[in-house]
Amino acid sequence: MSWLRRINDAIDEIVDYRALVPLRIAAGPLVLLHLQPFLDLAADGVTYRDRFWMPFMSWFPAVSGDVYIAMLWIAAAGGLLTSIGLFTRVAAATTAVIVGYNLFVSQVHYHHNRTFLLVLLVGLAVVPVGRVFSLDALMARRRGTPLPPPTARRWPLMLLRFQVAAVYFASGFSKLVDPDWFGGTVTRIRVEWYSADAVAAGVPERWVDLFGSAGFHAGFAKVVVLTELFIAIGLLTPRLRAAAIWVAIPFHVAIQLSASVQVFTFAALTALVIWVAPTLDRRRLVVGQRWRWFGGAVRWLDWTSRFAVETASGGDVEMHDPVRGRLVGGSAVARTLSLLPLSFWLAAPVDGTTRRAARPTSASDPAR
Repeated sequence: MSWLRRINDAIDEIVDYRALVPLRIAAGPLVLLHLQPFLDLAADGVTYRDRFWMPFMSWFPAVSGDVYIAMLWIAAAGGLLTSIGLFTRVAAATTAVIVGYNLFVSQVHYHHNRTFLLVLLVGLAVVPVGRVFSLDALMARRRGTPLPPPTARRWPLMLLRFQVAAVYFASGFSKLVDPDWFGGTVTRIRVEWYSADAVAAGVPERWVDLFGSAGFHAGFAKVVVLTELFIAIGLLTPRLRAAAIWVAIPFHVAIQLSASVQVFTFAALTALVIWVAPTLDRRRLVVGQRWRWFGGAVRWLDWTSRFAVETASGGDVEMHDPVRGRLVGGSAVARTLSLLPLSFWLAAPVDGTTRRAARPTSASDPAR
């Protein structure tokens, strides 16, 4: 059947994983942030065995305190090795195993937002992100045996994308079917906890009353739920993907500012790079003399390796895009900035207004 053949072709398609390098580099800081409370206790000689703890399964192995502390430090070292790209896959896999063990050894340790980090570590252990911008690649070149390009079949990326989208869907759907959440009771109670602190900090009481009212939260909770569901569906829908990413960025920032969710916000924002189209075709950005500074900035900010920057004798800037063809001047600048991680959120709406009508040249991943 044709649809089965299309699925098989998509699974077996060879794609480039260099766009996931920023996620690999962020792995070390994310792991250290996650392990910090456990390492702080370990520095005082305190482990999970010195407090109330209960494993998820009765058969789950419980190591001694000294072994547990050693495992934590091995995970911290593994996270840093993953960041610098040294023994990348082994380091990421080892870190994932220990982070997973720490989550499941005690129900006190487990949080859904911490599990998200485990998902990302497993993904990094599977895909070849250590072949570029890494010490592994540097040492291989010095030995005279350069590593192959960071290409592999698409299926690991498909699984990682599905898992990440499932996090948003599960969160939104669980709130949708929970009358206390969807009706606003949960968010209102959480705001009430901090009302006195807000007034003491100088927030006008009328604002505290407004944001603590039942009517406000009846609407606010629905916005939260629908936002999570939109992000989940949008990420899996190529035509909506850019919009979903654009919404996800302020959504996670707002969550972090309003409620501490440990490592989840930073992991989720970094994980957005997995939605960069894993194309083997890089865009050509040709900059004239007046735009050489722009070409240099793109080289520095092109963390997902989407551009091949060239200089020309002319004075304008043009970009050859595999989706939209040749763009010149402001359209080229807007499109370029919309494809760079740091400028995406501001530039994407501008790019949308300057978009030329053009058909995608590849059906494999039109949201490039």
